[in-house]
Amino acid sequence: MKEEVEKEIRAAAGRLSNHLINVQTNGPLDSLQYDFKCSELQDWNEVDIRQSLEHKEFFTKLEEFNGPVLYFFEIISIQDSGSIRDCMAKYKYLKDSKSVPALKKNYTKDSRILYVGKVKRNFYGRVIQHLGYYKVARTQGLQLFYWAKEIGLDIRLHAYHFEPEMHDLVSIFELKFARDLKPITGKHS
Repeated sequence: MKEEVEKEIRAAAGRLSNHLINVQTNGPLDSLQYDFKCSELQDWNEVDIRQSLEHKEFFTKLEEFNGPVLYFFEIISIQDSGSIRDCMAKYKYLKDSKSVPALKKNYTKDSRILYVGKVKRNFYGRVIQHLGYYKVARTQGLQLFYWAKEIGLDIRLHAYHFEPEMHDLVSIFELKFARDLKPITGKHS
């Protein structure tokens, strides 16, 4: 039994490494960047933001990102990470707030990365959650509409779409990028 399991472990490692070699050689399938001026976010809780004039083209592109995606939000406005965390914490502890990512006690004060994440499919839905327009309050996301609007936060979304075979491996990229980029929110260990 032990030999059979070890043989399967080696075979699985070979299959997984082939996917990583493909990414090493060819890169992700696609990538995009998109800037959000949080001060201009409208209330899209009752209307589908994917149909809005301002964001329709962006969400049409996002629907093409239907496999695994690694993404992160970069802070491009002038606010420092401490004031951003304070504002997010103030929102987090409101009685009816939606769920937000963990606020790290020890974070890199000069980090310009708000959050690093990954999804295995339906990236557009995850972006809607981060913007704060998902109906289920317990589903974690940045909830930008509810707290970032008041401080005029500007962020840039960076997203990298991978082949479907990277489904199980995108978590490795998330962990690696979280360690390297040192986001001020999120739980990565």
